[in-house]
Amino acid sequence: MKKSISLLILMFLLCSSGFSQTRIKTLFYNLLYYPSGEPNDREVTLKSILDTYNPDIFTVCELETAEGADEILSQSIKSSRPNFARATFVTNQSDPSADNQLHQLLFYNTDLFTLENEQVHPTSIRDINQYTLILKSEDAEVNPIRIEYFVTHFKSSDGTANKNLRLDMAKVFTAVLENLDPDTYVVFSGDFNFYTSSEPAYQELLDLNNNIVMIDPMHDNSYVQSWTNDTPTYAALHTQATRKFQQNGNGAFSGMDDRFDFSFISKNLTTSSELYIIPDTYDAYGNNKNCFDKDINDATCTGEYSQSLRNDLYIMSDHTPVVMELETTKTILNIDKIDLHSQFNIIGSNLINSIVSIQISSDFYNSTLLIHNQLGQLVKTIDTTIDNQILTDVSSLSNGMYIITSSNINFTKPIKFLKVN
Repeated sequence: MKKSISLLILMFLLCSSGFSQTRIKTLFYNLLYYPSGEPNDREVTLKSILDTYNPDIFTVCELETAEGADEILSQSIKSSRPNFARATFVTNQSDPSADNQLHQLLFYNTDLFTLENEQVHPTSIRDINQYTLILKSEDAEVNPIRIEYFVTHFKSSDGTANKNLRLDMAKVFTAVLENLDPDTYVVFSGDFNFYTSSEPAYQELLDLNNNIVMIDPMHDNSYVQSWTNDTPTYAALHTQATRKFQQNGNGAFSGMDDRFDFSFISKNLTTSSELYIIPDTYDAYGNNKNCFDKDINDATCTGEYSQSLRNDLYIMSDHTPVVMELETTKTILNIDKIDLHSQFNIIGSNLINSIVSIQISSDFYNSTLLIHNQLGQLVKTIDTTIDNQILTDVSSLSNGMYIITSSNINFTKPIKFLKVN
């Protein structure tokens, strides 16, 4: 009788919830004169890049037209991610003589976010676009999670005059911060054209006296970094130029040697328990960190990122994207449900002694499975391939309940198992 009661309690524990984490993948990309830039049909190449990363928030610069924005949404995004929308395309409000055909825009996953507000902040060169996103959480009406998402394209080229123009643009942004609640979550993505961390505009953005303190996730600002130099010291951070020779007259062509693209974040995204950056997810997407002064798709630049992806990046633009992942502990509403029983489950008993056998469908191929303990601490990661059965050794884990989720799928229910001796 006691054994039966124990089993009933165990089944209750395994079926109960109480764990909720959702990853939010972000990607910023300088599209290089889209859609007029060559080669033609780059919407197909862009789709391939986005399908590889699968972002929830996609921001861009060097977008020329509303028609180009519609083409990206319909052909590069929605064919794979139907629940996406874009913000309003607004013609540049800044100096009409200064690259006024280059614009910024935000595309977003409507399963995760509502776009509450849009603003344009003119500068002496190009606009800074501001988008207010609200997370679609269960308690959004009483405790909304807002992200103020800014996108821009600072003045290019070295020299004092251009540095001063970048500083003027940075001051427009920090002035906007003065009117926000100090606890606001902020992301500021763009092509900033910074050559060194000592540049006044960079220092302005990260000034500790700003109403909202911003940080560079890849630099603690305690020492000077000169990202553009004649050595591969900062090769892992470089986002330009993907080509060693100019392609069809478009873009930079020095080979990978500049860090111009950034996603700055408010410091509270490193301390909050509700919304936070996941460590080690910020990256120059496609940069295998060994391609200094080479084409991004050079055959010798092997590593984490595939040859196929790097070929696409070479074709698409003279920049690489910048990516990072945020995570929220909020429970999300209106998210597409998946059939866990057919696509993602444990084979056999949920009582595990040493080896857990997980069945997955193709939706989970080439992703990462995550095992957390009851406190929400990540204790193990499992990289999947194209096999539909995954075997992983959990014998080193302490006895207790564990939860399995995936890095690229949102769940209504995670898989749970009980580790026993």
